[in-house]
Amino acid sequence: MSEYLQKILTENILSTLPEQQKDLYHYVIKMEDDIAEEVDSREQFMTHLRSVSPHEHAAKHFNMTLFELLNVMKQVEEEISRQLIPMMDAVKWKDCTEFVLSRSQLKENHKVFFVSIPRVDRLQK
Repeated sequence: MSEYLQKILTENILSTLPEQQKDLYHYVIKMEDDIAEEVDSREQFMTHLRSVSPHEHAAKHFNMTLFELLNVMKQVEEEISRQLIPMMDAVKWKDCTEFVLSRSQLKENHKVFFVSIPRVDRLQK
């Protein structure tokens, strides 16, 4: 599955969570992504993560202890993991290349797919 599609599905799952969990998750992930852009290796990332302490900054920002923040992050990540696999299994891909080629200026070396993304609330039932 493409990383882009996985990101869309993750955002769909996050949209069902309480606002504070969603905000906290986005805040921490943004800080981690910013660090990842600054470094060249996993080792540098881990070293920078320890020195910058983004999780401690996030805990202060959300007026929480570090332990509370890490627990909320764990809950959110567990919920994403619980729902992501069934969502990925429910995604339907339909090759529409022939249809689109016959009606457009699409180059012949391109493929076109219709991707049906399930609603989170329908998978929870």
